[in-house]
Amino acid sequence: MLKTILILLIIFICVVILTVLESIRENNKFNITEYKITDNKLPREFDGYKIVMMSDLHCASYGTDNELLIRAVKDISPDIIILAGDMIIGSTKRTEENLKSAEFIKKISKSADCYYGIGNHEKRLNADDEMHKEAWSAYMNAIKSDNDRGNIFILDNKKKEIIKDGAHINIYGLDLDENYYDRFSGEKPSVAELTQILGKNDKSEYNILIAHNPDFFDSYADWGFNLTFSGHVHGGLVRLPFLGGVISPKLRLFPKYDYGLFKKNNAIMILSNGLGSHSIKLRINNIPELVVVKLESGDGI
Repeated sequence: MLKTILILLIIFICVVILTVLESIRENNKFNITEYKITDNKLPREFDGYKIVMMSDLHCASYGTDNELLIRAVKDISPDIIILAGDMIIGSTKRTEENLKSAEFIKKISKSADCYYGIGNHEKRLNADDEMHKEAWSAYMNAIKSDNDRGNIFILDNKKKEIIKDGAHINIYGLDLDENYYDRFSGEKPSVAELTQILGKNDKSEYNILIAHNPDFFDSYADWGFNLTFSGHVHGGLVRLPFLGGVISPKLRLFPKYDYGLFKKNNAIMILSNGLGSHSIKLRINNIPELVVVKLESGDGI
C-alpha cells in the first residue's frame, strides 16, 4: 500500500513539474494567427487592408524591451493596430511595468495608427481614488508623450472613422462598467444600452468594435457590428482537444466564447487568447498570439 502511494505521489510530482515547464515554455513565445474577412459592406478601397490585433499583454515582454514583438509588428507592416484591452496590470504597485507597456505602445505606433480599447485592467487602474487616478494619469501621459504623430487613439466609448482613398469604415471602442466583469454577475448589455453608449448603427457602413469582454457577442452582433475584436478570456488558460478552453475569468467551465472566430448571422468576432498573464500564469496547449486580419470586399463572411 505504501509503495503504491509513493508511486502515485512520484507520478503526480512529475506531472506537476512537466505542466509547469510546459507553461513556462508557452508563456515565453508567441504565434502569429491570420484571418481573412470578406464582406460586401467593405468598400473596395479596403481590399487587402491589414489589421494587427493584440490583447491582454499584461506587461509581458518578448525579448529586451519587447523587441521581438515590435519587430514582428514592423515586419507585418499593418495598416492599423488594434489593442483590445488589458495591455497593463490594474494595480498601483505595477506602475513601473505599466510604464514599460506605454513605451511599447509608442514604439509600435511608429508602424501604424493604434486604436486602443479599454479592458477591465485599464478600468481598474482608472478607479476613483486618488492613488489609482494618479497611476492612470501617469500611464496616459507616458503614452501621449513623445508621440509626435498623435496616432494612438483611446477609444473609451468613442468612434473614429478610418479613411482610405476617400472611402471609410468605422471603429468603436466599448468601455463597459466593471460590474459587467464581475464573476458573479449575469448582467448583459442590451442593444438599447449599446446604442445609448455608442450611438445608433448606420447599417449601410462597415462597423468594427473593440470590446474586451467577448461574453456579450450576441448583443454586439444584434447592434449591427460587422467585426468585433475581443480578448479577456486568455483562451481558457488550458485548452483541451475537442473541448476548448477550460475556464473563464468568471470561473465558468468551458466558456462558450473561449478563442478563435465566432459568427452570428452577418457578424464576426475574433477572440484572441492574448499575449500575457497577470496572476495565474498558466498556459497549456495555449501559446500566446499576435493576430493579423486581412479585409476583402466581396460576398461571404
